[in-house]
Amino acid sequence: MAELTRQDVIKLVAAAHQPLRLRGVDLSGLDLSYLDLSQVDFSYANLKAVDLSHTDLHHAAFFSADLTEANLSEANLRYAELISANLTHANLSQADLVQAAFFDTNLRGANLAQVRFEGAHFDAVHTDDATVWPEGFNEKDHDLFHKTH
Repeated sequence: MAELTRQDVIKLVAAAHQPLRLRGVDLSGLDLSYLDLSQVDFSYANLKAVDLSHTDLHHAAFFSADLTEANLSEANLRYAELISANLTHANLSQADLVQAAFFDTNLRGANLAQVRFEGAHFDAVHTDDATVWPEGFNEKDHDLFHKTH
């Protein structure tokens, strides 16, 4: 159960004089769509099934965050750090992933259809047959761990 409400998050962002730190906070299931959460540190946060669609998350940090089944469709994730993040079955369709960093990230079953990924870094990323890649993405050009089960 989420520790904060959407209104709480909006108030915290408005009051922040420096990048907001929501490290380890449980925000599971919240609707945070259409917000400006750029530069927020979500490291270790529980973001299961969170709606972050159309959200500005550029330069956000998601180190070891749990984004299982999160909706990140059409989100701005430019320069975001998704290091050791769990994005199992997350929807990233049409997201802007330009220059985003994916290191030891779990993308099993994730939907990355129609994402922009120019300059994105993929290293030791975990995928499976259910992972949907954008047209033109060549898995062989990246360091991916592909599991079929």
